Amino acid sequence: MTSPALAMPIVDNERADVLDALRSFALLGILISHVPGFSGYEWMTQGEQASLDRFGIDAPLAAVEEFLIRGKFFSLFSLLFGIGFAVQLESAMRRGADFSRHFTRRLAILFVIGMTHALIWYGDILKDYALIGLLLILTARWSAAASAWAAASVLIQRALWPWAVFALVSGLAPLKQDANPADDFFALARAFEGTDAAAMFAANLDLVGLKALQMIYDGKAVSVLGMFLLGAYIGKRRLYRDLGSNATTFRRVLYLAAPIGILGNVALVPLHGMTPDYPPSTMWAVEQSLFAIAVPAMTLAYASAFALAWQHWSGGLLRLLAPAGRMALTTYVSQTLICAGLFYGIGLGRLGTIGLAECFGVAIAIFTLQCVVSAMWLSLFRFGPLEWLWRRATYGVPLPMLRRPTLAA
Repeated sequence: MTSPALAMPIVDNERADVLDALRSFALLGILISHVPGFSGYEWMTQGEQASLDRFGIDAPLAAVEEFLIRGKFFSLFSLLFGIGFAVQLESAMRRGADFSRHFTRRLAILFVIGMTHALIWYGDILKDYALIGLLLILTARWSAAASAWAAASVLIQRALWPWAVFALVSGLAPLKQDANPADDFFALARAFEGTDAAAMFAANLDLVGLKALQMIYDGKAVSVLGMFLLGAYIGKRRLYRDLGSNATTFRRVLYLAAPIGILGNVALVPLHGMTPDYPPSTMWAVEQSLFAIAVPAMTLAYASAFALAWQHWSGGLLRLLAPAGRMALTTYVSQTLICAGLFYGIGLGRLGTIGLAECFGVAIAIFTLQCVVSAMWLSLFRFGPLEWLWRRATYGVPLPMLRRPTLAA
C-alpha cells in the first residue's frame, strides 16, 4: 500500500521555473531536429532535397542545424532528466519516503508510455530513458562529487566507444564497403507515404529495432547515462535553486564549455558531411569521438547561458516557455501526433513536399502553438494530461486535476 508520504507529487512551490523553461527550450530543439524526419526530407536523395529548396537556403541551414542543434538538445533533455532525478530524491528524503521503490515504479510507468509511443513513432526515447534511468537508483546515496566523477568516467568512455566499435566490427564482423544499413532504414520509412496502416505499423516496428541497434552502435545509450549522471550532480549541488548565488559558477562553465563546443562543432560540420556512418572507419571513429566531446560541451554552454539569461529576462519571453516544459511529456508525445497527422499518408499526406527551411518553420509554428495551449491548459488544470496519468499510476492514489478556484473578496 502506498504511504501518505510517498503519495505526494512535487507541488508547484517546489518546482524551479528555470528548469521547466529550459526543458521547453530543449523540446524546441528536439522538434526542429525531428521534423525533417517526419516530413521525409531527411531520407530523400540529394537531388530530391534540392528540388524542394524553394528559397535557396537549405544548404546553409543544414550547416546551422549541424552546428547548433544536432545532438545538443537531446543531450540537454538527458541532463534535465538527471536533475529531475536529484529533485525527486531530495523531495523523497525530506518526506522519509522509499525513493527506490517510488522511482522504480515511476520508470516502469514511463517505459509503458514510451513503448506505446514507440508503436506510433520509432524514434521514441522515453522507453530508453526508463531503462537507462534504472541505473540512477544505484547512485541515490552517492555524494554530488561521486556523481560528478561517475559522469566524467562515463563521458570519457563515450569518447572511446567508437574506437571499440570500429575494432570489434573490423575484427569480428567486417562489413562490405558498400554496406549501408541506412538504406534499409530509408526503405522502411517510405511506408509512411502510403495509406496502408498495417504496413506502416509493421515498418515502424522494424524501425524500432534498427533504432535500438543504433543506440548501441553510435554510443547514444552511453551518452544518455553520462548526461543523467551529470544532471544528478547538478541537482545534488542544487545549482538551479539560487541562480544569483551560483552566477559565478555558471559563468565559469560557460567560458570553459563554449570554446570547446564552438570549435568542436565547427570541425564537426564538414567532417560529418563527408564521413559515412557505415561501415565504421577510422574517420568515423574520429568524428564520433569529437562528437562525444563537442556536444556535451555545447550542451553545458547552452544550459549555463540560459541560467544567466534567466536572471535578467525571467519575467518576459523566457517565462513563456515554462508551461510547455512543465507538461513536457504531453508536449513531447503531442509533437509526434501533430507531425504524423501533418505528413503521414494516413493524415494530411504532406510527406516529401517541403524543404529544410519549411521544416524549420513548421517546427517553430508547432512549438509556438504548444506554448500557447500549455499555458491555457495549466491555467485550468494542475497537470498536463499525460503527466496526470503518469503521476496517478505512480502514486496509486486519486490526484485532483482541476486547480482550486480562488475565493473572491
